[in-house]
Amino acid sequence: MPPLDRKLIHPPAATSQAADAEPPVQQVHDRPGVLVADDDHLVRTLVRLVLERDGFDVWLAANGREALRLYRAYRERIAVVLLDVHMPVLDGPATLDALRRLHPEVLVCFMSSDTGDYEPHELLRRGAARVFAKPFHIPQLANHLRLLTQGVPADLLPSVGG
Repeated sequence: MPPLDRKLIHPPAATSQAADAEPPVQQVHDRPGVLVADDDHLVRTLVRLVLERDGFDVWLAANGREALRLYRAYRERIAVVLLDVHMPVLDGPATLDALRRLHPEVLVCFMSSDTGDYEPHELLRRGAARVFAKPFHIPQLANHLRLLTQGVPADLLPSVGG
């Protein structure tokens, strides 16, 4: 086995010529970001796989408190938040309220198989852009999220799931 080439492991120190070069261009994020909060690990995983394959950056949270922490850290990159209605620690509607206090114009959608005490029209009145009924076709969900992040009004999109 040939000896390791130390130049590959420890590159030479920058020269003054490199220091005079233009600063690197800040990377632009062309991929819309989605924060997915759901207490079901399988749902989070499946949604992440499809959204990433369809060109989204995805952050995952198991409850509302985690979602808030991630939103605070990455809010400039998150275009839409997808919340389950029922989660431990902080449920979806309470998370929506907290997100609205952080950023009143945040784009939030709900997903749920059972909204329980929360009627879909109430979730929309609270500021959700859309309520997706589980089960839903995840690629269709991805398409709707993309259209929402591009500014298409939610009322122009056909229903998904149920």
